[in-house]
Amino acid sequence: MTISIGLDIGGTKIAGAAFDERGAMICQQSVPTPKDYDAFIKACVGVVAGVELHSASVERFGVSIAGMIDQVKGSFFSVGIACARERAFRDDLAAATEQEVQIANDADSMALAEALDGAGKGYPTVLGLIIGTGIGAGFVVNQKIVSGPNGLAGEIGHLPLPYREESDGAAIECGCGQVGCIETTVAGSALMRLYAAMTGKKADNPQIATLARSGDEATLAVLDRYYEMLAKAMVTVIHAYDPHIIVVSGGLNGLPNLYKKVPQKWGRYCLAKNPKTLFVPAIHGPIAGLRGAAGLWG
Repeated sequence: MTISIGLDIGGTKIAGAAFDERGAMICQQSVPTPKDYDAFIKACVGVVAGVELHSASVERFGVSIAGMIDQVKGSFFSVGIACARERAFRDDLAAATEQEVQIANDADSMALAEALDGAGKGYPTVLGLIIGTGIGAGFVVNQKIVSGPNGLAGEIGHLPLPYREESDGAAIECGCGQVGCIETTVAGSALMRLYAAMTGKKADNPQIATLARSGDEATLAVLDRYYEMLAKAMVTVIHAYDPHIIVVSGGLNGLPNLYKKVPQKWGRYCLAKNPKTLFVPAIHGPIAGLRGAAGLWG
């Protein structure tokens, strides 16, 4: 039986899992993410060994990382894993495990997982979109990640929102240093900010979703405006990548009528007035990073 192993590394935990050739998960385990680099590498090695102990030994594995990847140096930058900055993580982990290692950004890994056996299975081009605390995206062509020489392919979150109107709210400064980015307009905090501006009240995103499902008219008006802005952002995706399907994950992917309303609105802004691009929820949820990492070797 062929076994594939993937690690999913974030600022708080390192998770690992093994999958069989049918994509079924055999085992999974996780440990806290250390702050010291040597301890960090040791923890990654321990997770790989633990997963192998309950499945089978492998000669190579993949790693999904919440951060910017430099594939030439095999390094990454993540605010939550500062100890790894400018370190040759991929080569260090390969040496420590005596196995071949590939690394990928978490959004790229999510997109790959959905392209391999998720909502994007069977489509030549898949754009994986994460709408949560921030905006992340990855682009997959024929079940292969397209990352680009700078690792930025699909990173629409730091493009300006197109067709901005006064009703979209003020353009604010983004963590990247620019003003009016898509991330600051449609990520989780942006929806809460929009709700407060339009209603004069405060609510978190789960509360906003609950109010909308109950038929609250003020909240439905907020979501209608939010979906308009998200439609504008998705036209950036369609014009730049023209994907067959956009697969959505993240904390906001369950908003009511999201997958109906956004495609209804994006034709107003798109050169193709009836875009054929599909807009659907992801299937794999929180384990997408693990599944995508395990599939990096193809």
